[in-house]
Amino acid sequence: MTIFEITMLITICLCGGVIKGTLGIALPTFLLGFMTMYYEPRTAVAMILFVIMTTNMRQAVVGGSMWEIVKRHKYYCMFASVGIFAVAIVGSKVPIAVIQTSVGIAISIFAISSLLSYIPKLSLKFDVPAQIVAGIGSGILGGLTAIWGPPLAIYLVSLRVEKHQFIQTLGVMFSIQSVFLVIGFTVSGELTAHLAIVGLALLVPTFIGMYIGEKIRTRLNTEQFTRVFLIVFLLLGLNLVRRGIMGG
Repeated sequence: MTIFEITMLITICLCGGVIKGTLGIALPTFLLGFMTMYYEPRTAVAMILFVIMTTNMRQAVVGGSMWEIVKRHKYYCMFASVGIFAVAIVGSKVPIAVIQTSVGIAISIFAISSLLSYIPKLSLKFDVPAQIVAGIGSGILGGLTAIWGPPLAIYLVSLRVEKHQFIQTLGVMFSIQSVFLVIGFTVSGELTAHLAIVGLALLVPTFIGMYIGEKIRTRLNTEQFTRVFLIVFLLLGLNLVRRGIMGG
């Protein structure tokens, strides 16, 4: 690994950690949006598996009962976890162009839905079907790309979940699903010893950035910050869709 690669990865993970600490979401979106410019999508995912898992676990423990959150969203959790594991195993056989396009669509949906900032309120009588649909969507996207946040975020926004509970719920759900993702990539053979070592080393800049981001969250109004990065995510997503469809 060259000095350029090391510097690039440290910088990307540091910035990604700041975003994660500030917003509670979008770390894989940010990391993969940049890393797929230099690495194949599945290699980039394998490289950040431990970063995704540990930062979500850190986010999950801040707040109320994690078990209550799991029970509240159990259908989403089951469908997303099984889907992520299954798709992660077969994902290595999916063409790179399909993965690039999937990543780009996932990023774009997340950015556009967040920028529009209006999602209709979900009636509780449709809660279980909504959990299942969101879980299946997260399972497919997550198993291929490690970006399973958009379906869950849209579902939670439709429930009008309070801000701090929203952030912890994301952390709890992502923590569980990231374990299944790591297992899936291990079974498929894509999480090699080399990539695992790189991933563990990247925990350091990521957690430094996350600490900074958590301080920003307590002191600043993050609305403008969020909007700027959502626009960046949208551009990254559209570029990945272009690369997937047109190549290059």
